[in-house]
Amino acid sequence: MGCRFCVAACGLAIIAFLSSTAIAVDPVFSGPQAGEALPGFEVKVVAGPHQGETVDPIKLAEGGPVMLSFLHKKTRPAFGMLRTLSKYAVTRKDRGLTTMIVFLADDRSDAERWLGQVRRYFADDVMLAVSNDGADGPGNYGLNRLVQTTVLVGDDGKTVANFAITDPQLQADGPGILKAIVGVTGGGDVPDVKSLQDAGMQMRRRAPRDTNP
Repeated sequence: MGCRFCVAACGLAIIAFLSSTAIAVDPVFSGPQAGEALPGFEVKVVAGPHQGETVDPIKLAEGGPVMLSFLHKKTRPAFGMLRTLSKYAVTRKDRGLTTMIVFLADDRSDAERWLGQVRRYFADDVMLAVSNDGADGPGNYGLNRLVQTTVLVGDDGKTVANFAITDPQLQADGPGILKAIVGVTGGGDVPDVKSLQDAGMQMRRRAPRDTNP
C-alpha cells in the first residue's frame, strides 16, 4: 500500500509540474512579431500632432522609428504605464521617433470623448488616436483582445520588438520597452523606470479610474 501511495504521489507531482511548466511557457501573441512588417492602417487623431486628421501612422513615420501602443482596455495600470513610457518616448522625437497610442473601441464617439478628457495627462507630442477598425483594431495586425495593451516598437517598416501585455506593470514591462525605444533611436543609456515613476508620481495619482466613458 505504501508503494502504491508513493507511485500515486509521484504521478500527481509530475502532473502538477507539467501543468505549471505549460502555463509558464505558454506565450501570448498580439500583433506583428519581431521581424515582421508593420502594415499601414488608418486612425482618427484626437489629440497631439495631426489632431482632427485621419492618418496612417506608418506613413507618418516614413520608414523611421515608431512606437505604437494599442490600448485594448481602459485600466489604471495600462493607462499609467503608457503615459509614463510615452512621456519618455517623445523625448526621442529629435531622433525621428513617432509615438502614438491607439484606443480600440466599437463606439468611436465615446472613445474620442474619453481621449479628449485624458489628453492633459500626456505630453503634447504624443498622438492619441481612435482606431477606424473597431475594438479588434486593424485586421492585418492580428491584435489580441484578451490583452490590456499591445506595444510595438519598429523601424524601417518592420517590428523590432513586440510586447503583448495582459497585466501591465511598469516595473516589470517598462525596462524592455524602454530598451527597445533606445535601440531604434540610435542607442544610449536606457532610463531607469523608477526615475520616470518619481518624475510623474503626482500625475499618475490623478489618472482616471477603471470606468467606462
